[in-house]
Amino acid sequence: MLSTPPSPSALRSSQTAFEALVALRSYQQRLPPAPYATGFAPLDEVLQGGLRAGDLALLGGKPGQGKTTLALQWARNLAVAGRPTVFACYEHDVVALLVRLLLCELGEIVGTSHVEDELRLETLRDRVRGLLTGRQTPNELLGSDPLLRQAEERVRAYGDRLLLVPASGAHTDLGALTRLVEHHAATGGGALFVDYLQKVPLLDRPADEAERVTRVTEGLKELALRSGLAVVALTATDHAGLVDRRLHLHHLRGSTALAYEADVVLVLNEKLDIVSRLHLAYDTTRTHEFRGQVVFSVEKNRTGLADVHLEFRKDFANYRFDPAGRWVSERLWDQGAPEE
Repeated sequence: MLSTPPSPSALRSSQTAFEALVALRSYQQRLPPAPYATGFAPLDEVLQGGLRAGDLALLGGKPGQGKTTLALQWARNLAVAGRPTVFACYEHDVVALLVRLLLCELGEIVGTSHVEDELRLETLRDRVRGLLTGRQTPNELLGSDPLLRQAEERVRAYGDRLLLVPASGAHTDLGALTRLVEHHAATGGGALFVDYLQKVPLLDRPADEAERVTRVTEGLKELALRSGLAVVALTATDHAGLVDRRLHLHHLRGSTALAYEADVVLVLNEKLDIVSRLHLAYDTTRTHEFRGQVVFSVEKNRTGLADVHLEFRKDFANYRFDPAGRWVSERLWDQGAPEE
């Protein structure tokens, strides 16, 4: 029987169950941190509090379903909560991501202050998007309206905790992602977002995509464990997933590795595409309602409920979702499921 508690390093080495129990009681400060809330309800309830340090979470969805929008909104929420966060994007440059953040903040302001002048809001959104084409310069734009000044102030408040990385499919490999994490979030307690997984390069360039996806997925999971960060990776869809009515985990490119390595898999589908036609047969007015919602299906969840479906309203004009969602109450279609 042990006469003295093991050293803190014992928490990371091989040990008997008894030694692990003593270490657990003796060094409570080394227990995993509390989950990092995404700010989306009831999703955080399903995830037992939110994203977890050391976990790999995957976001899947067809093009246009809002994967980048959702991931950047989560990253923003973590930064607001004080978490150092890295957002590595292989699809957009820093200006494009900053435009999305400014519009997201504009949407947040409108949602809480109940501004109802839609013409003014659409004009402001168009002017912010003008930063992408050079139609607007930052100095003339951001100080031109009180709402835009508020949006800028909100981004400034958390901006030093959110690192926006224009990742390269030729150079930003797992090693580069590791260095970014070590530089920006060396103390842990934060997150890395990768948009998207299939674009992370490997220097030896394996010819087989399945092998490449497997190695990148394993590398991201190892990075999560080693760094003590939550890692969220967006993932592309295979051809079958693009044409099938409803997307599932098995439609994600490299699905075998993704299914094994991921701790959480969240699949996005537009509600109108996957709701049973029964709900439209006698009330066609619901078409507009369903088109404005996205179903978040939790297909894997190691720490809580899985095979659950939540719905969130799109606010894509402001590059965001309404974070106040609800459980799906209608019947959803699935392959082989009757609709009559």
